[in-house]
Amino acid sequence: MKYDNDELMSYLAAEYVLGTLNGAARKRFARLLMTSSHAREATTQWERHLNALGTPLPHKVPNEEVWTKIQARIHGGKISLLTQARSDGNTQDNTKNNWFWPTISAISLAASLVLAILLMQPIQPVDQRFVSDQFALVKGKQQQSLWLIDVTSEQLIVKASDKLVARSDKDYELWMVVKTQEAPISLGLLPKSGTASLPVPQDFANGNIALLAVSLEPIGGSPTGSPTEVLYTAELIKI
Repeated sequence: MKYDNDELMSYLAAEYVLGTLNGAARKRFARLLMTSSHAREATTQWERHLNALGTPLPHKVPNEEVWTKIQARIHGGKISLLTQARSDGNTQDNTKNNWFWPTISAISLAASLVLAILLMQPIQPVDQRFVSDQFALVKGKQQQSLWLIDVTSEQLIVKASDKLVARSDKDYELWMVVKTQEAPISLGLLPKSGTASLPVPQDFANGNIALLAVSLEPIGGSPTGSPTEVLYTAELIKI
């Protein structure tokens, strides 16, 4: 999936914060938050925006009768005779707490309006060729995320993390270890920043990959066809 579209990123971040982004899409966006400052900024903006909706509302603590009525609604409207009698004898207190249900309604209405606005935004249709069903997260020695690799039907989409401190005098090469042979196979050079795409071999589709590895190489890649110095390994995870 192409995440460089600002409208798409804002839409996904809003749905993630609202809790309406589900399934594999939510998992992909959660992974993206680990590596993308753009995604984190969009998510933070929506969190602040939605939290601000409740800022003007009065901060009051409802009395026991309000909570009793909430429980009664949850349990089918059943309220004990004692509670009902006490409620009838305290109409003045009930008047003081009449703010509660309108407040809840206001919050619900605000959330509905936000969701409606989001749904009205023109969103580009997702190209299924770029939807991943496998991914790998390459981590450094301190367990920091360095590269996120999404496997689609046509390519490997590799995103370099902003935590990656790449050497300028070396390149980083991606290898796959196939279950049916000992020698690792090169998949290409990894980006030192931003995003790059690599061709996806058939072995990814048939589940024949045992492991992915990243090696440190001279500029241009391995001169021997084999990894020079293996730095990191990662496993493929199916979504």
